[in-house]
Amino acid sequence: MGQFGNQPDFATNGIKEITTTNGFISYTPSSASFLGGSIIYIGDNLTVGNNLKVIPAGTVGPSVISGFSSFGFSGSGGTGYAAANNVVTTTTGAGTALTVNTTVAGGAVTSIVIGNNAGTGYLNGDLITVTGGGANAVFRVVAAPGLPTAAQAVTFKGLGTGGFLPVTVDYVLATGTTVAELIAAR
Repeated sequence: MGQFGNQPDFATNGIKEITTTNGFISYTPSSASFLGGSIIYIGDNLTVGNNLKVIPAGTVGPSVISGFSSFGFSGSGGTGYAAANNVVTTTTGAGTALTVNTTVAGGAVTSIVIGNNAGTGYLNGDLITVTGGGANAVFRVVAAPGLPTAAQAVTFKGLGTGGFLPVTVDYVLATGTTVAELIAAR
């Protein structure tokens, strides 16, 4: 419990005013705007408005493919392939539109890298099949959670002046936020 009722405890060295360079994001968050689970104090919402659009702490964005792993057993590289670029793939998951560039030896795909389209919706562990050849070269997607997007934001309305937002946040969005004089504390 803080010094006063309904106010959180926080270290004074973590307090900073939220500005466009250290707190607000647009559609693509960057590490420069990461607030790291901060508590937000609303200094004034009477002159500007009363909406605060935030991404709550811990929210992760869509997966980002970082590579592929082969199953490594005989036949997992498929048969009848020739090296090619921007080859379409199929998946066991919800991902779509991934293309890959293939490296082939003896008709088997030995490695793949992302082609001209990284696709969307792929999760770590999804299985993809490289089309062409015998349509039997299978690889596992290696992916990690990406940064959150503006579509994952939550809007708080009707906030009182001089109060704290009831959740900790990682980002405050410029688009859709109409309160002023915000302070972040951790």
